[in-house]
Order: sequence, then structure tokens, then C-alpha cells
Amino acid sequence: MSQENVEIVRAMFEPFNGMDIADIDWGGEAMREIIEREYSPEVKLTTMESAIGIGPSRTYSGWDGLVQYLDEWFGPFSEYYLDSLDFIDADDRVIVPSRARGVGGGSGIHVDMELAISYEFRDGLVTRVDQYDTVEDVLKAAGLSE
Repeated sequence: MSQENVEIVRAMFEPFNGMDIADIDWGGEAMREIIEREYSPEVKLTTMESAIGIGPSRTYSGWDGLVQYLDEWFGPFSEYYLDSLDFIDADDRVIVPSRARGVGGGSGIHVDMELAISYEFRDGLVTRVDQYDTVEDVLKAAGLSE
């Protein structure tokens, strides 16, 4: 089952590879269909401790919460790219080390950072998304490192 989860997450990232995702209408019908197909209605998303812009370690709930997060996170950028660096199978989770690059819409400031995202599954749907500053932080939180 975990390899299936890796393929689900890989397929979720694929359409956005190399795409500027700053201007996507996350609440639009097409994106809502994708979200509702891949994520549980009870999905929880927790931002990383050092979250830029929206504050550290905030939690969003449900499909509407996920859309709210996406709007709040990407909204301030005039350009934003998220590149997956790997897809790590971790039982009921898939860990995705990533690189985010963007340009602030009002400030013009360039952002380039690495982060790690953990996707937790139940019954083939993403039930939890947690962002971390590093892969080591994800592994520690999941009890997969010493």
C-alpha cells in the first residue's frame, strides 16, 4: 500500500512541475475537484515552525481549510515554484523533500528555501499534511530516526 501512496503523491505533484503556481485559483472548480479526489474531507494541514508569512505552526482543517491555506500561502507571491526533490516511502506516510522558489508580489523579494512535507494516508486519501523545515525533522516526528 505504501508504494501506492508514493505514486498518489507523485501524481499530485506532477502537473505542477515547472509551473508558476502563484496565480492558480485554488478554490476554483477544477482545483476543488482535485482536492476532493485526493484528500479526505477531514484532512488536517499543519505549517512548519518557521512558516514565512502566515505564522509558525498553524493548522487548517477540511477541504475549505486546505483551500484557505493554499490561497494564504501562494497569494502574496507574483511567482512561486515548488519542486519535489524525492518521494520517500515511510509506511502510511510519504515524505517529500522540496525546494520552494518565489518572488514576493509587493516586495519583489526572492525566496529560495528547502522544506519537507509529510503526507499521511488512510483508505487511499491524504488525511494529514505536515510541513517541516528539514527531512530530519519529519523522520524524528514520525519516529523513524534515532
